[in-house]
Order: sequence, then C-alpha cells, then structure tokens
Amino acid sequence: MTMTNEAVLRAFHNEIEETVPVSFWHHFAPSGFVDGLQDDHHTYDLNVHGHEAYYQALDLDFVKTMLDGYYVDPVLLADQPKTWTMLREVQPIQADDRWISEQLSLAKAQVQAAQGKLTFYTVFSPLTMFKWSLMDHATAPTDAGDHCLADLYEADSTALKRLLAQIGEDLAKLIRQLPPTGITGIYYSTQSIQDDRVKTADFFHAVIEPVDLAVIEAINDAFALNILHVCGLHGATNDLRLYKDYPLQVVNWATHVDGYSLAEGKKLFGDKPVLGGFGDGTQDILYAGTKAEIQAETRRLIQEAGRTGVIIGADCTVPRDTPLDHIRWVQEAARNFSKQ
Repeated sequence: MTMTNEAVLRAFHNEIEETVPVSFWHHFAPSGFVDGLQDDHHTYDLNVHGHEAYYQALDLDFVKTMLDGYYVDPVLLADQPKTWTMLREVQPIQADDRWISEQLSLAKAQVQAAQGKLTFYTVFSPLTMFKWSLMDHATAPTDAGDHCLADLYEADSTALKRLLAQIGEDLAKLIRQLPPTGITGIYYSTQSIQDDRVKTADFFHAVIEPVDLAVIEAINDAFALNILHVCGLHGATNDLRLYKDYPLQVVNWATHVDGYSLAEGKKLFGDKPVLGGFGDGTQDILYAGTKAEIQAETRRLIQEAGRTGVIIGADCTVPRDTPLDHIRWVQEAARNFSKQ
C-alpha cells in the first residue's frame, strides 16, 4: 500500500509513525564520475531514464536522487596533475554555468519521475568534490584522492581553505536556484578525509566543519527539510561525534562501519530522525539475504530503533543489481510490523 506524503513526513518530523517509511537508491550510469558536460547528454539521459524506470518498478515511500555526471565542480576538471600553481588560478563559476543549469534541468526531471513523492537531491561537500577531482577513478584506489588532498594541505593549508570556500560558494549558487525545481530538500553528503595525517579533530574543526557549515547554511536557507549523509562508502570511516551538531534535520550514516546502530545514532544526534540500518555491500543482508533474513532484519531494526523518527534505508548507495524484490520485502515487513 502506498504511503501518503503526510504519513512519510511524520517520520521526517520525528513524530510517532503508523508505518515506518522505506527507500533505497542506486546509480544508473556505469560510473558517476564521468563529466556529464562532455558526453553529449549521454549520462544525463541515463540518469533521467534510470530514475523513471526505477520509480515505475518500485513504490518507494520517498526518493533520494542520483547525481551521476555532475559530481565535481567543473573548475576542478582539468586533466593535468593538480598543483597549487594551477589550483591558485581556479576561478568561481557563474550562476548560469552549464554545470548548474543542467543540474536544475536534471532535478526537474527527477521530480517528474518521482510522481509526487518527497524528493531529495544530492549535494556533495566541497572536500568530497575536491578529493574526487584529484584522482583517476578508473585506475586509482578509492582513497587516492584523500592522500593527494593531504599532500596539498601540508603544502599550503591556507590555499586549501580558500579553494574549499570557493567551491562552497559555487555550490551555494546551485542550491539557491533549486527550490523552483520542486525538490523537497537536499541530501548533503560529507566525509572525513581517509588519510591519518588529516584524519584528526583538529583538521575537522579547522577545515571540514567551516566549509560544511557554510554550505549547510545555504541548504537550510533554501529548504526546511534536509538529510545529512556522513558517507562510509567503500569502508571509509568517520568519527560521528564530530558531526553530531551539524544543523540538518535528518541523519544517515554507515551503521555497519562507524559503530553506531540506528538506535545509538539517534541518541548521539540528539534524538533527530534517523535513516538507514541496512548495509550497502554485496555481502550484506539486503543484497545477499533470503526473504526470511531480510524481513527479520527489517523487524529487528524497527524493534531496536522504534517508530518515532525512524526511516529504513541503507548505509549508502546500494549495488546497481540489487534485486528489486529484496527492497519490496523490506517494505512488506515494515508495513506488516505496523499492524502488530
């Protein structure tokens, strides 16, 4: 049975729920790291048509859309190795840059595909965007960009802070133009840098937190309901205690990586609504489990976390080939739990 937006919003507003909402998402392009501005709309079309087909196949309770092809601020996409000699020359983008205008078009198309459901649009943090620009995603290890960023920080910490602030301002230009697209809010993805030289509270407070909070201010100015995603994809770890005062309304993190269950995280984040619970890997229950295992895990998550401000999803993006029936089984178990 389809949940109404009013019923879903009870969870997002931290109210007692008759039924716990469920949603999962995955990528539609072979890689999200392609430059969507340079491939004749191929990735854009894959993104739009993928969302349309996915939402027709599944009656999700709300949707979080994907940003394949538009991960990185275009000023960072030069092919040459990133050095401070070139990075100091990077200029801000204009409010009508194609990277912004095509995202506005993408957001409108995704809202249309969602057919009236609450829709959250992805925005990546300036640090995440920058570190992704520092590596070849086809060949490099997943943490290669983190190590390059740490090198650049050691070479010139002031220049790094200045560049990140500029990227944050570019994001704000996008965010301020998103409300007319019809999206409900922003899903803001941030992450600690996976290099021991900078994986410290000092670096967090000096570099990560100020730029995150600047972008979050723009998000909250534009939308009243948003989601903080502390990303643990590919085993990246974060000290969730550092993020507990970020002023976004709902929180999603890697319960299977960062050491806090949904119930524990709800306490850590001051009883805010929480989203997640399932692992996002091919060895995790959602992907590899039987119907009985998946539904038992759904019931366990709800029993542990409760039915006030609890939303069932995954730690992060699930594999592209996650069987759709597995998602339906989660929804079925959540619906049946509400009848108990």
